[in-house]
Amino acid sequence: MKAADPRHTALTILMRCEKKTCTLDKSIDIAQNQLESLSRQDRNLCNAIVFGVLRHREYLDFIIKSFSKKPFANLDIQVLYILRIALFQILFLDRVPAFAAINTSIELAKKQTNKGAAGFINAVLRNAEQNHHTLALPDLNKNLLAHICTGHSYPGWLIKRWIRVHGGEKTLALCQSINTIPPITLRVNTLKMKRKVLGALLETQNFGVAYTNESPDGIHISSPGKPVTQIKGFTQGLFQIQDEAAQLVSQILDPKPGEIVLDACAGLGGKACHIAQLMNNQGRVIAADLESHKLDSLGAETQRLGIENIRVQQLDLLKATIKDFDGYFDRVLLDAPCSGLGVMRRNPDTKWKRTLKDVLRLAAQQKKMLNAAANLVKPGGILLYAVCSCEPEENEQVITAFLQKRKDYSPDNAMEGISALSNATLTTGDHYFKTYPDGHIMDGFFAVRLKRIDKTP
Repeated sequence: MKAADPRHTALTILMRCEKKTCTLDKSIDIAQNQLESLSRQDRNLCNAIVFGVLRHREYLDFIIKSFSKKPFANLDIQVLYILRIALFQILFLDRVPAFAAINTSIELAKKQTNKGAAGFINAVLRNAEQNHHTLALPDLNKNLLAHICTGHSYPGWLIKRWIRVHGGEKTLALCQSINTIPPITLRVNTLKMKRKVLGALLETQNFGVAYTNESPDGIHISSPGKPVTQIKGFTQGLFQIQDEAAQLVSQILDPKPGEIVLDACAGLGGKACHIAQLMNNQGRVIAADLESHKLDSLGAETQRLGIENIRVQQLDLLKATIKDFDGYFDRVLLDAPCSGLGVMRRNPDTKWKRTLKDVLRLAAQQKKMLNAAANLVKPGGILLYAVCSCEPEENEQVITAFLQKRKDYSPDNAMEGISALSNATLTTGDHYFKTYPDGHIMDGFFAVRLKRIDKTP
């Protein structure tokens, strides 16, 4: 199979992503050479197939089970993905004729598997294409759990807990929203340009432009038709890609020019760059992370953005002490490793990789990391805890355990001027910041601002 075939590339990405240790992002990165060899149209088709198969996997499997004469559990994993790829095109992509989806999948099967498998795939697909409309989903009123899991493609363990926490109506709305294609959201680099000036520049390139409702720096764009890195203004450092909820986390931290700030789990540095931007390049931002490779690209990114006050530092937060730094910090951001269940719109593989055990394991780690980060804040300073998950174990329960243990901290509700926290739909009864994908054009996030009590007279 030629590398320039979008369906073969999609199959390669999905098969690699099947491994629990390989995220979708990583699998796509590995396939970058294959993707770059595709035309823009074929690259868009490949992208639609990969994300679509993962978003709708359980429903596609429901169709396969209904028309396969072989037990589903006995299907070869490669055969199964070829079936999923073809069915996604037949059921969800109007621009691909059914015969084309079937024929290309048969050819793919002949070259990737064997003649017998190709015949089986042909039979299942033709039967499904002709008769899938006769199938009925589990009844919404009689079996809500099965209806959502099958019709909207989610694992049972997650939907059970969401129904228990949110109720059926909210859970259904969440699932529908998460399965939609999210917008591309940019954050203007205010060191170089104002938001409306960037918006006008994007409109001259025929993008649909909508300004974010809560973040003063965000812009949603539609109909890009090309990679963001090829948009006029990217090379000049006029913007970064960042979801609105993630932008609001840095706004809630509210760093001031001249302060010393730590981003304790900086990762690729999106929030660290925003913090530096909010500080107007004055003061110092330490971008720390355990994984040095995540920090490797930050130097080039700060240069592109014209940021001069970030210093990177490889660091295991759980082993860190104040001796690892020049002194205590005015503000510390802990954007802790989490289940990522709040960003499934962008990472649909998370649906099928995370388990309840992962949530509990990560929550235990988050408690330790929050306590470690708290030791680095100066008296009177600010500690912000954030995760891209809306699960109680990773949210309120972490904060409750922390405040019970750390009597030198209290919730900081004196956040005048932070508009996001004046919006009742973005805060809980405890004044915690919490967003969901339904109802807001942003990812699911949770954040709490804490203040270290200053006991000096």
